[in-house]
Amino acid sequence: MVCVTLMALIVTASCSTDRERLHRAAEKDYGYLQKGKYEKFVGEIAYADSMSEDYRAQMVDLVHEYAAALQQRHGAFTDIEAIGDTIDGDQAHVYLLLTFADSTSEEVGVPMVRVGEKWKMQ
Repeated sequence: MVCVTLMALIVTASCSTDRERLHRAAEKDYGYLQKGKYEKFVGEIAYADSMSEDYRAQMVDLVHEYAAALQQRHGAFTDIEAIGDTIDGDQAHVYLLLTFADSTSEEVGVPMVRVGEKWKMQ
């Protein structure tokens, strides 16, 4: 019985650590968006290293447009908080609550994939 309880604690601890890493990764990625660091945001996409220069530049432009549209509607981000997730093996969805200067909030789902020991956006 002690072994079963101990194993359950170990599995729970490792899952919560992985879940925390997942949440921190998504919050960090959207923090780049918040700070206008669009190159870094795009660099956190799982396949970023295999993007051509042209495609990467297009992605940076699209991310910049997305951030500008959010800011135009609501003002700057004031807070980013992971509020939930679904994890299925090496794939996950993190749900972030973005709070803006106009006191509104928007929930976004961020698809993530585990690459080695890190979680990256998909």
